[in-house]
Amino acid sequence: MIASPEIVVPRRRSSFRRLVALGGTRTGVLGITTVGNLVVRTGSSMALTRLLTPDDFGIVGIIASVFFAVTMITDLGFQDFLIRHERADERHFRDVIWTIHAKRGIALCLALIIGSPLIAYAFAKPVVAMPLAAASLIFLINGVASLSLIIALRHDKSREIALIDFGLQIFQTVCCLLLALWWRNAWSIIAAMVAQSAARTLLSYRLFPESREHFANDPAVSREFRVFSQFILASSAMALVIGQTDKLVLGRLFTLGEFGLYAIALTIATAPLAFADSYVNRIAFPIYARTWREAPTDLGNTYYRVRRLPASLYAFACGGLMGAASLAVALLYDPRYAAAATFVSLLMVGTALRLPNVAAAQLMIATGHVKKSMHVTIVRLIWVLAAIPAGLFVFGPIGVVAAIGLIEVPALVYCWIQLRNADVFKLHEEALFLALVALGAGIGWLVASEALRLFPHL
Repeated sequence: MIASPEIVVPRRRSSFRRLVALGGTRTGVLGITTVGNLVVRTGSSMALTRLLTPDDFGIVGIIASVFFAVTMITDLGFQDFLIRHERADERHFRDVIWTIHAKRGIALCLALIIGSPLIAYAFAKPVVAMPLAAASLIFLINGVASLSLIIALRHDKSREIALIDFGLQIFQTVCCLLLALWWRNAWSIIAAMVAQSAARTLLSYRLFPESREHFANDPAVSREFRVFSQFILASSAMALVIGQTDKLVLGRLFTLGEFGLYAIALTIATAPLAFADSYVNRIAFPIYARTWREAPTDLGNTYYRVRRLPASLYAFACGGLMGAASLAVALLYDPRYAAAATFVSLLMVGTALRLPNVAAAQLMIATGHVKKSMHVTIVRLIWVLAAIPAGLFVFGPIGVVAAIGLIEVPALVYCWIQLRNADVFKLHEEALFLALVALGAGIGWLVASEALRLFPHL
């Protein structure tokens, strides 16, 4: 069962404080590799837009949307469960969880292969069927990967995982560009995605000790995992509706080329999320979980101390991209993609607020309040169900984009309430974060306006 907040745990302050300090060094590596990934992805995107057509990006965008939907609706919370659980280092315990993980991956692969024609028909894009079926192999490959990568995070090896991910990103990019030069179609991106998954699975068995996995069954362990995962599953199912409603609506309203522009905007606007999600899940969450186990009275100070500097830099950078979206698109892409700038500015609002909301939700999970973390998703769902129809009715398709861009605002308010109830909330810390977003947006807008005035050919 999930540990209750009432359980008394030993307090080893020195060890937890060393862990907090260690988080700072991990943050530096994560920041560098995230910037590196961003540079690689941006360079790859610039090259691919010159080798491929908007229709190709539309195909990949639809596949990415389907994959997100399938992943979220079947998300069982393997990483959170293993990082938090006291038995995660036991061989038999891990084998039981890996067996569930592998069965899930195999089942999803087969289901998508069989269902790909129907999914393509639902999008009214029959050309998507075959690429979707081929890309589904990713679920099988990822499903049989070793859980050693998750266990490494439990043991403060986020730096090593960040470096592995950066190497894999470079590998995928090189494969994609070489294949795009040869094939000149969406298959180059799909083949590179499959190759990257295969490489990651291979490395999961080669780089860490005791990474071999075996099929095992234990009703008690499986039952405990189900108790934990039911809240994650419910939250993820709601996140499916939240994350895909805009794509389902716009996928029908937009042409394939227009949807390709939206996919490009999503690529730009969600790029900072790689840092936000990785930082919170790989560095902050293990620290929160261990602090709760060893020094719960220090949780309030630890919460903001761990996130303060990374969140401040993140807020200013997101604000800057929000304000300078037109310049960013002009520099990165040719004039065919200029219309994506408006999408980027709107979507960046949600991206900017994502980090503090994810941090608050993970704090709730670390302290055993998994149901409250699910409530954050419920707040987002209510917003989507109300705001997207209203936005579409009043403003048309751009209203749908605006609704998605503002999705984290009501979630932020809810998170503040929960942090206050947990005696963790600090208004000046939250106000500083929002001020930095606004400052970055203002500076970004001024820079973009002046640059486009001086260099109108951009």
